[in-house]
Amino acid sequence: MTKSYAFTPEDDPNGVTAMFDPYSAWSLRYALDFDLTRMEDIEDPDDFRYMFTVETFQAGRIEDLPEPFKAEGAAPVVALTTASAPDGPDGLVQAAVQSIAPFDPADNSFSALAPSAEEATTAAAEEAPPRSAAEEETEASREEAEDNAALSLRDALHYRAPLRKSSLPERAAQQVGYTAQGLSESTAVIVGIVDDGINPLHEAFQDSAKNTRLDFAWVQDAAAPTGTTTVPFGRELTKPEIDAALASGPAPEHEKLTALGLADFRRMGVHTVAQRLSHGTHVCSLAAGDGPDDLRLLTVQLPATVTLNTSGAYVSPFVMAGVAHILERAFLMSQVEGFPIPVVINFSYALSGGPHNGLHFLERAIDTLVQAHLDRLAEQFPTKPTRAVVEVILPSGNRVLARGHAEIAGPASGRGDKTALTLPWRVQPGDESPNFLEIWMPRDASGLELWITPPGGSAIRVQGLGPSQALVMHPAGDPASVIGRISLDRQRGNPASDGIARKKRVLIALTPSSMPAASKQEPAPSGLWLVELKARISEGEKIEAWIQRDDAPLGYRRQGRQSYFDDPLYERWDAGGDINHEDSGPSVVRRSGSLNGIATGRASTVIGPSMTRNPKESLKYAPVGGHKERASAAYGAASSPTMRQPDASAEADRSKVAAGVIAAGAASGSRVAMNGSSVAAPQFARHLAEELMGSGPPNPEVWPVAGVASQRARLGTRALPPQVLAMAEQR
Repeated sequence: MTKSYAFTPEDDPNGVTAMFDPYSAWSLRYALDFDLTRMEDIEDPDDFRYMFTVETFQAGRIEDLPEPFKAEGAAPVVALTTASAPDGPDGLVQAAVQSIAPFDPADNSFSALAPSAEEATTAAAEEAPPRSAAEEETEASREEAEDNAALSLRDALHYRAPLRKSSLPERAAQQVGYTAQGLSESTAVIVGIVDDGINPLHEAFQDSAKNTRLDFAWVQDAAAPTGTTTVPFGRELTKPEIDAALASGPAPEHEKLTALGLADFRRMGVHTVAQRLSHGTHVCSLAAGDGPDDLRLLTVQLPATVTLNTSGAYVSPFVMAGVAHILERAFLMSQVEGFPIPVVINFSYALSGGPHNGLHFLERAIDTLVQAHLDRLAEQFPTKPTRAVVEVILPSGNRVLARGHAEIAGPASGRGDKTALTLPWRVQPGDESPNFLEIWMPRDASGLELWITPPGGSAIRVQGLGPSQALVMHPAGDPASVIGRISLDRQRGNPASDGIARKKRVLIALTPSSMPAASKQEPAPSGLWLVELKARISEGEKIEAWIQRDDAPLGYRRQGRQSYFDDPLYERWDAGGDINHEDSGPSVVRRSGSLNGIATGRASTVIGPSMTRNPKESLKYAPVGGHKERASAAYGAASSPTMRQPDASAEADRSKVAAGVIAAGAASGSRVAMNGSSVAAPQFARHLAEELMGSGPPNPEVWPVAGVASQRARLGTRALPPQVLAMAEQR
């Protein structure tokens, strides 16, 4: 029997829904019972009971920035990051602060569910009387004027921090040191890697004397050391510790890793560094493996639970802390060595959702941290500006064929008629992780209507949704059994400050369709959900939707099952029965626009994956002169005409039958192949590092077929040469 569902205004006394990232409210209020159930250690009920608070500020002058915010009712364990930098042509300043504090889910204000059944009769959303087009436009204009007038902004994000109690130090003093290595001012370069499963003892990261080139390695979810520590959570391995482990005798490498707190199977969870192939070690070897002594390494290993949740719901604060940590250590090394050391940071992760306009929280945070580091170097080394360099490398993503992006353009008639985007959203059975659907539109879109039809049910108009009022979805008559949450939030700030048009978003979050045995939460029904959003937008504007990634990352058990847009008009195959790589037909589901959601910021370089021996695809694009066979990898994400394009490409597959790029396996002495834009990005990071060292090859060639829009949207205008045998043997 099909259940009927209803929507109820969320009980929100503390204004949680007003925050600009509703993932935080979802995580802390509704995901406590299922998000980390598989990872919880029953021996310590305090595991995963921490709140990660991230504060961002924007002001006209540095003097106008407020003091670091302290979460009410919870003293921060530690302030992780404080950075400020001019941001925009009118001198606006961005700043960011992070902290961690424990919380009790039973007492925390986020944990209150929707109103009880008795309260629901008074709190239920009533159908609003219809408004005229003029009234809707007037309301949108008023909201837009208010947003544009607010130059000083302050936002707070609250995340559930997936950290064990053992990863938080207990009253340990923080201290860090670095001994000068005698690096050359003209050739020293730091490569920073933020990733998962990085083997710090791997022979690819050693110098000519068989000592490590890895100066600092932060393992964010390791057990915190007793006594002094150098990081706010987890454990940081320093060069002396790694060198001591390397010199500790003939013990097998995995035993040495266990002694360092890695690959310790007494701790629950995934240990990718102990597997045959680990994503982080492979990526790190491509970016800096088997390099000269002056090619230094700084690594940050994200918590396994962050990598496991591929929706990215937890990733931003940990990546922000990781990038800040790399830049902090790079500044320390520069101070001790006596000159600015260039930094190339590679982060081979991708998110599906986000605004795709450069204003994702993580993009702005990285922009701010990079600029703050450059300002600090300029102040410390005013006579040595040429080596004060920071490059951030990101992959374009692998989601072009995932059927996770849809869009519709505004009509030629303009805002007189509403534009409707209808989304057939297929939620799969047996899915043990939540599903997220984001719908983005211009910030001044007016007359928003949202209709949801659950599987086998009738269409329901969602009433009462607003920037300060989220709704919860539940079985009719049982408002405490929440199966979903719908929120509306607006990107704040004046576009005149940075030239970026703001957007607003509707986010629909659903509980898993299959709950873990330990959870009492109501599962969301699997099947075809029909979501329709209508709004008035102008000609040339778009309403766009993205489904967040929900599949298993490399080395992890399959927990989620990817939902997708199941549109019968979407043409998956071409006339010959092969995979259709390009958009065709009338479907609203598009390959264009599948670009990595955190790869549209200003401070990053975006790299797409190419297949270098694919005659069939290469011949489609009229190669010029001596151009080698090269085309986009089948999975390589594509930018849309309104997004930034990838900057360049690197090999990710040799051919359809020889997939991947050869580099280091998880253990020393091993070599394995891995593909995806994750391996294209570090090759370009390596190219930049070698260029900064003065030993790299010439600049990447201009790709002769870059004039073909569909390929430029995936690969940019420049291309690194394919991996050669010698490189494959080394890395």
